[in-house]
Amino acid sequence: MQRNTQNPATKKDSYHLGRFAYPLLFLLLLALSTASGSWVDAAGLDETVPGGTISPGGTLPAPLTPAPGLALVRVLHLAPFNSLIANTAVDICTQANAPVVGLTGLVYLEQSGYLTLTPGVYDWKVSTPGCGTVVLDLPAFTLQPGTVLTLLIVGGGNQPLSSVVVVDRSGVQSTLYLPIIGRSKN
Repeated sequence: MQRNTQNPATKKDSYHLGRFAYPLLFLLLLALSTASGSWVDAAGLDETVPGGTISPGGTLPAPLTPAPGLALVRVLHLAPFNSLIANTAVDICTQANAPVVGLTGLVYLEQSGYLTLTPGVYDWKVSTPGCGTVVLDLPAFTLQPGTVLTLLIVGGGNQPLSSVVVVDRSGVQSTLYLPIIGRSKN
């Protein structure tokens, strides 16, 4: 007869790791698929990434490059908070209860495609269709020119609804200046 010799504290810690393993694995796979994809110049090719359902095991299109002075945002609905897909429909709305055009009627496992926005501060919420009941108040975020963001709506079932913002491309550019310091021989 074998006896369980595992330390109870270790067993508890492994449970907490398991609870976050799937969301962390998804984010890792999302980052890897984004990093391995090629950048497509939306301004030069006049292309857009359409919205639609994400197939199981499928990959997301690579992020686009926004037109000069603009930013891009897409939303992925990954929150199965109802057993019927049709009942998971949500709208992204402003704080003034106005639906954000292009970010309405999203259901579980659906992505919006990229939405072109002007730089600025955005404060949105996730609501039932028609900007009815607020199901998640999103933290305000700032878009810089050239920024590309993916907003993930996650949770549901046994997890609380929450959001994750993935920066696909930062609009902030930094320059590293390393002057050469020399010594003169006089």
